[in-house]
Amino acid sequence: MAAVANTDKMICPSCRVEMNHHCDKLVYTSHPQDAGQSDPNLGGIIEEFHTCPKCGGGASRHA
Repeated sequence: MAAVANTDKMICPSCRVEMNHHCDKLVYTSHPQDAGQSDPNLGGIIEEFHTCPKCGGGASRHA
């Protein structure tokens, strides 16, 4: 079964403006606490990276 992308817009924690989605990256897990979140077919977690067009701040979240 394929993972479903998070379609909720990310809001900047600093200035509350909708952030721009820049990329998705496969992050390989190295901590045992992350093992349950890891996709066994990919060997890691897909992380979304976002940037705020107003203040330039950045944030990420698991996809």
